[in-house]
Amino acid sequence: MRVCIVTVASYAHGIGGMQAHVLDLGRGLVQAGHQVEVVAPVHRDGIVKTEHEGIRWHFVAASAGRQRLPMRNPQWLRLSADKFSELHAERPFDVIHSESTSALGLLRLGVQHQVPFAVKFHGNYLGLAKAALRRAVSTSGARIPEAKHLVWITGQHFVPVDTVYRFRACEAMVPSWQQLEGTRWSYLMGRSGVHVVPNGVDAELFRPRPQAEARAEVGLDGGPLIVAAGRLNREKGFDHSIRALAALSPEFAELRLVIVGAGEELEALQTLARDVGVASRVVFAGKQPRDVMPLYLAAADVFLFPTERDEAAPLILPEAMAVGSPVVASEIGGIAEVIGPSGEAGVLVPPRDAKALAAAIGLLLRDKEGRGRMGEAARSRILAEYTIERMIDRTLAVYELASARLRGSGAARQAPSSAEPSAGGD
Repeated sequence: MRVCIVTVASYAHGIGGMQAHVLDLGRGLVQAGHQVEVVAPVHRDGIVKTEHEGIRWHFVAASAGRQRLPMRNPQWLRLSADKFSELHAERPFDVIHSESTSALGLLRLGVQHQVPFAVKFHGNYLGLAKAALRRAVSTSGARIPEAKHLVWITGQHFVPVDTVYRFRACEAMVPSWQQLEGTRWSYLMGRSGVHVVPNGVDAELFRPRPQAEARAEVGLDGGPLIVAAGRLNREKGFDHSIRALAALSPEFAELRLVIVGAGEELEALQTLARDVGVASRVVFAGKQPRDVMPLYLAAADVFLFPTERDEAAPLILPEAMAVGSPVVASEIGGIAEVIGPSGEAGVLVPPRDAKALAAAIGLLLRDKEGRGRMGEAARSRILAEYTIERMIDRTLAVYELASARLRGSGAARQAPSSAEPSAGGD
């Protein structure tokens, strides 16, 4: 099978959830015997490597600077559609895979009437809007910032308005059951056309390692250690991690917090750490390469994910679980689906609650055997449901449904399929 992935976020655009997902998806399809070509915007520094991880990459001269607004970038919509048409004319594709709304330009050309079309949504407007309203009501001083944020995401979704309805012609995937209804209504889709395909983790890269060795490799000393990772913005809740560290200080005076990531909230978090008296015990490790992240995760006694965002399926969470790290995370979005019942493969706490976060951390730090059991349960859960192989099987099953949808519409294919798609579960 020849697959064309259209995305505004590729390996050339840095480290992030969608970038990692595209690379894992493409690599997994290649390992399963399929041919994969990716159409993406060129990096601002001119990174145009055309062969990477067995995938052919085609970078078009469109700005990726507004990756969160692909529908507002007419240059990207035009050039991505042109590049697909060029590649499809040379050798027809068997399926198109759009990462979120990246392939809107192809839908405008009517390509969905010629080639099976699938889309993977990583979030939805209704979920983000509800989360913004919830934060505005529950957080002191947040009303004006959240109102601005709501205007922003509303513009993302409704400008241009055809973004809302054109993806009805596709078979859609969402990474969690929690996202299903919000996505369906956000894009006016029928229930039968939306399928749950959890994101997968490279369980070989993200595997258990001896804690002492992992710490030595990233330059961390001994002693109790908690780790949090992600983009440093206000929705990710790193401030709650710092406040939890301060609350634990009387009992765990040597406890340290390592924050891995970069972003606009760095200075604010550093100031907060000074204000609550824990600056000397907070390490800001900055952005790290993906192959280094397993070391930081394995170094942790407890991994924290105190997000306030209505997360669809954050990759860092199952990655930490695959490493065997005990996890404490906010009970919000699709996080509970990944962790399962609280207390087994991880602990769930209310979002925006530093006291509850501190209490959960304290319980785990006092129970070394319990941490070990939880880490083993977390690893087992990921191997059962959240591997790249499982993701590929489920994705291929959706591709088959997209092919059946096209056949059912009576539209003619431009070329026969080069390979029969593999079966998989939904």
